[in-house]
Amino acid sequence: MKILVPIDGSDASLRALAFVTSHADAFSPDIHLIHVHLPVPSARAAAWVGKEVLHAYYEEESDAALKPALGLLAKAGKQAVVIKGIGDPGSEIASKAAAGFDLIVMGNKGRTALGNMVMGSVAMRTLAESTVPVLLVK
Repeated sequence: MKILVPIDGSDASLRALAFVTSHADAFSPDIHLIHVHLPVPSARAAAWVGKEVLHAYYEEESDAALKPALGLLAKAGKQAVVIKGIGDPGSEIASKAAAGFDLIVMGNKGRTALGNMVMGSVAMRTLAESTVPVLLVK
């Protein structure tokens, strides 16, 4: 089973990954981790900084978010493919999953319904846009 696990460095995303690794016998997972970074909000800022510096920033941020997850996998004796992206996280996760994944397993930070409406939610966006089943882990 090909599983996509979104990682943002939060405890919620690590709980989702721990769920996958602890249920490896049931899933027989081919684990892929995905980290999606929001784009820099201003095109002018991006142009001023330069593509190389901006790329290095995205890489550094992704690596920092993925480091605890890769450590968790190493302790469990598992490996994963890493996918990095830039864009709206919910949309990017759903889009990547549609390209051949069986399941998305992701953490839910447990916000209230009002909190999701006001602040938005990557999990809610992924659920809305995904054509692949989504398992939310609290």
